[in-house]
Amino acid sequence: MAELQISRDEDSHILRFLIEPGGPLEVSELTDALGSLARQYEKFAFQEGMAEKPRDARLLIASVAPGSIIVNFIPDWHTVAAVAAPMITDAFHRTETVIKFAKRIKRILDYFLEEKKSPASSQDITLKDCTDVVNIVKPIAQHGGNQTFITVNGDVNQTVLKLTASDAVKIMDHASKRKLELLAVDESKAQRVSLVWSQLARDAAKVDAKKSPDRAVIAEIDSKPHPVFFTDDMSSLKAEMIDNEENPYQKVFFVDVDISRVPSGGIGNYRITAYHGSDDLDSPTSEMPLPS
Repeated sequence: MAELQISRDEDSHILRFLIEPGGPLEVSELTDALGSLARQYEKFAFQEGMAEKPRDARLLIASVAPGSIIVNFIPDWHTVAAVAAPMITDAFHRTETVIKFAKRIKRILDYFLEEKKSPASSQDITLKDCTDVVNIVKPIAQHGGNQTFITVNGDVNQTVLKLTASDAVKIMDHASKRKLELLAVDESKAQRVSLVWSQLARDAAKVDAKKSPDRAVIAEIDSKPHPVFFTDDMSSLKAEMIDNEENPYQKVFFVDVDISRVPSGGIGNYRITAYHGSDDLDSPTSEMPLPS
């Protein structure tokens, strides 16, 4: 089978993705890996000022070779030139761009390969990064073999990163655990705390919705307002709390809440579980708008 190629000058500055699997791959495993590399490029190109929006950044397949799975990637230089400085199309800068992207891939894979990482190094890792990393290494984690990233500049090939099957398994395991950590919600409880509404809608309480129009301040927990939800069996509490109040913004409500926290430890939202009555605020803020 002859190698499929797109004949262009830019093809001499490429990132080669070489997969040498120990067995047959599912088509979805390969397409997921390629799609994740494309998403990582979108993020890279946007951060480097090479695209106005991430979705405008395109990573192209310059060629596909037989035997082992060899995919040669090139950035869409025409799009890059339309947004970034014209010199990015020069041979030197094209090579530097490909190398920089390759180092980004190496950095994120190395992050999950290493056993010890500083807390600061994890701050830029997102859920999408975790998903992309799992997709990229899954072909050899599942089937054995090796995976290599190589930068190609004309006749000069330089290996940036080579992973064994055991490396891939370790990376996949660490990325999956990190994803669970980012998805985890740490809930704690507070009883008979004072709640003051900062934003309120007259419609039904939000139980299963992802967003709530209701926001409130519980000063002894956090001085900033946060979304307010209700548990399924306590959804009637909202009506009980505000229906008979002429202006709920001029009242303080005494409630029990579950505190939902984001992975960084900050407050995500409050979920009201019990209501213990209300009282007038010491300094009513009459300028606040009435609930819609």
